[in-house]
Amino acid sequence: EAVALVDRWPQWPAPVVILAGPAGSGKSHLASIWREQSDASRVSPRRIGEAVAALGARPALIDDIDAAPIDDNALFHLINAVRGAGSCLLLTARRFPSAWGVVLPDLASRLKAAATVEIHEPDDMLLAGVITKLFADRQVEVEPHVVQYLVRRIERSLATAMRVVERLDRAALEQKSRITRALAAEA
Repeated sequence: EAVALVDRWPQWPAPVVILAGPAGSGKSHLASIWREQSDASRVSPRRIGEAVAALGARPALIDDIDAAPIDDNALFHLINAVRGAGSCLLLTARRFPSAWGVVLPDLASRLKAAATVEIHEPDDMLLAGVITKLFADRQVEVEPHVVQYLVRRIERSLATAMRVVERLDRAALEQKSRITRALAAEA
């Protein structure tokens, strides 16, 4: 759903789009693809107020908007500027806007009107593919049965998959061994 929404730009259902999902779920990657396609201006979550005047009619991207306290007034003015220019704003976040601690009622209303897409935790097949890719990125070959062993036992999140792959790679290097089911169980 998130990929389809990014691909649909500039025919978005709303001028403000929010991609929400856990760490490592691909939000920033999708946002980067959209930014390249749209020639969007990257806005720092800590410098939203500075971007309002300089933006003009360009689309804007704020990645990880909920990583720090949000400047309600600045975000409200940025949304209004984007809407007034007939442009778009893409926000990525780990949580939905209702959990951002927004106190400005008009901003809360604007965020409720945004198109929000949730990127869910991975299913078994996706998690296995991600683990395999993470090992391949480290130039480590792991047997499929070891990957399946991990998929059945780790927390269902991409962030955990990244930590497990890193831990197993480090353990294998320290022990000067391959990554086996026994090593995975030990780690």
